[in-house]
Amino acid sequence: MLIAVNAGNSRILLGGYEEDAQVFAASIATEPRKVQDDYACKLQQVFGLYGADAARIRGAVIGSVVPGLAAELEGALRLLGVTDVIEVSSGIRTGLNIRSEQPRQIGSDRVAAAVAARAKGRLPCVAVSLGTATTFTVLDASGALVGSAITAGVQLGVDALREQAAQLPAVAIDAADEGVLARNTADAMRVGAVYGAAALVDGMIERYAGALGQYPYTVVTGAMAPLVMPYLRVPYEYDPRLVLDGLHLIWKRNRS
Repeated sequence: MLIAVNAGNSRILLGGYEEDAQVFAASIATEPRKVQDDYACKLQQVFGLYGADAARIRGAVIGSVVPGLAAELEGALRLLGVTDVIEVSSGIRTGLNIRSEQPRQIGSDRVAAAVAARAKGRLPCVAVSLGTATTFTVLDASGALVGSAITAGVQLGVDALREQAAQLPAVAIDAADEGVLARNTADAMRVGAVYGAAALVDGMIERYAGALGQYPYTVVTGAMAPLVMPYLRVPYEYDPRLVLDGLHLIWKRNRS
């Protein structure tokens, strides 16, 4: 079994793979102050919950956007007996042609998402991740990574608004079922967050279509995606496994 680990700012996603099939997916909270022993205990519990015997894990691939966390997770996996661990960083073969002034600064999550999106074979393509941040990763018709965009995620934007505007209430961000014409402040904040995120995705895809010269295939992923997707107008595919699948493909390229 291979374990793919995507360490984000809010959650650590875990995927177990047998051959080319994902056999389980799980997540734990990102806690930057935890050390490898803490994470080893958590990972052992997750593996036990999903019936993944640590003795059967032949390797792991880690992508992390949190400084220092990849080292702690690698140490945790080694404590559990996983000896072959690779991290998505410079020097790792991804197969991507990254046309960027600073390719090393592209987050491992976006690299993995691009790898998985390209493997779908529908190009040009935009991978949209709706998580702590909202990111767009653009592949042209040749499969090269030619552009990116990053902005605050849905929840992060609401939290920042609440902190800077003293009279606004704390609200739970859930489905904006009341429609776009909000009639109170709490609903107005929900509508602004959810419909605003959907309008952002719609608008960016239209602009990418103009830049690429044709309408791109769009794949959406991320923890906030189910909240936003009902309000999207652009055609899209939802793939919650996109980043983990990309990490799995990166593992195969480096360990074939």
